[in-house]
Amino acid sequence: MHMCHIPESYASDSSPSTTIHPYTLASNILIPLGEYFQIQDDFLDYSGTPEQIGKVGTDIVDNKCSWCINTALALASPLQRQILDENYGKKEEDGTIGEREKRVKEVYEAIGLRERYAEYEEASYVRILGLIESIPEADAGQEGVLRREVFRSFLEKIYKRTK
Repeated sequence: MHMCHIPESYASDSSPSTTIHPYTLASNILIPLGEYFQIQDDFLDYSGTPEQIGKVGTDIVDNKCSWCINTALALASPLQRQILDENYGKKEEDGTIGEREKRVKEVYEAIGLRERYAEYEEASYVRILGLIESIPEADAGQEGVLRREVFRSFLEKIYKRTK
């Protein structure tokens, strides 16, 4: 934004008495966008195939503090919690990956993680789009102002991504 000569603040075209603070507006959009991207990445690590995402998902075996495990821990029954405690972040006795990861994924499926993620994704999309729409529209030729289309482009690149 500095490189594009976006000032710290400027007056709104539609309401000259209103001051726009573009760096605050951008932060208010980009922080939730980054959170959405990270949660999406966590979900793809669990749900995507190596062919789809270009890698083997390892968050479960690597004991990552992902959205998936945090959601599962919040929703798990006592028995499901025990299964997660016994299997999450643990390799097989012989050092391979397999049954333990499978048990964790079975809990994820049982708690409806795919459906919960789909709900989260839709809600995030609507919320972020609303934040983008809060940027005051600028005249086409006006320079040095925030542009909604830049943020929409970022959002559309990651919305419903599969890799």
